[in-house]
Amino acid sequence: MHDSSKILMGHVPSTAKEIDNRESASGTPLAAGLRVCLNNAGKLSVAAADGVGVGISCGKDLSNTNRTTVVRTGLKVPIKLASGFTTPVIGAQVAVSDTTGEAMAYTGSGDSYINAKYSSGAKTSINEDGTETANGAALIDFEGGI
Repeated sequence: MHDSSKILMGHVPSTAKEIDNRESASGTPLAAGLRVCLNNAGKLSVAAADGVGVGISCGKDLSNTNRTTVVRTGLKVPIKLASGFTTPVIGAQVAVSDTTGEAMAYTGSGDSYINAKYSSGAKTSINEDGTETANGAALIDFEGGI
């Protein structure tokens, strides 16, 4: 049964999306719902210091190859919310932590705006393993890449 108050992490319901997959710098797939950056070796990391932002992670690649699937452009893409951030505003620009890749309120220190807008408020989020995430998530739109 569909529950509109919940978001399934890694699931992008819109067909308006561009998806890629890559290895992560850590060697294990990155969790779904994080802004990811591409380092000089062509591997993914959540740290902004490692390279340019390329998209939002969807979690482990479905072919079970130890890679992370990334949405490079898309509509209604789930992003995890940082601890204490519970009020994303629909239509507002998205800011993310430079170290965790989670969405947060912009402070100008340790965070950055990305080329995305919120398309939902905060919702309960369900991880790939069926458990609820601690801080929830929101849906974002970024048609031109982040």
